[in-house]
Amino acid sequence: MLSPFLQKLLFVNQFGIDKGKINLLGDKLIMLHASAILELQDIDESKLYEIAKKSSLNNLVAFVEHAKVYGKIKSVIIKELIQLGQKIGQTDEGTIKTLEGLFNINGLGKMNIVNLDNEKKEAMINITDSTIAIEWLNKNKKESKNAVCTLTAGVLAGIFSYIFGGDVDCVEVSCIAKGDNICEFKVGGKS
Repeated sequence: MLSPFLQKLLFVNQFGIDKGKINLLGDKLIMLHASAILELQDIDESKLYEIAKKSSLNNLVAFVEHAKVYGKIKSVIIKELIQLGQKIGQTDEGTIKTLEGLFNINGLGKMNIVNLDNEKKEAMINITDSTIAIEWLNKNKKESKNAVCTLTAGVLAGIFSYIFGGDVDCVEVSCIAKGDNICEFKVGGKS
């Protein structure tokens, strides 16, 4: 249930979740302001990636375990997640939409799965309106020389590690902060 405070903000159009973004009082949030994520990333980018990967994997596992406790949730969500794991890599549009929906609630942007190969444990993901990339541009007032969405890459690595049933990594190959039109991520098995 939505808190009374958020209900009031929603009523006056000061809170919303739409197209993979969380907006609160005019700011885009990832349950922690995006500039804080950028500051953490500046401290230790590889550690932030590993933390995000582990956290998203653990959160997905915990979500599934939590759902097992509740009868109705179990019969609906667990069944969908099990089917998702079995179907991933097939051309089932509903499977893709379910996975995109799971990601989009993070507030990191809107996910589009471009290519998915379950056998090779690989995926290509586009993120439009990346909150982190846009915040980086707003903060720095210039384009970046490197991709900046480390947190997003970590979250995707964790999600796909769960979905593929094995450890995978994720690399950002294009980034809005670099002047690209989208943030694009390549997910694949560890080398």
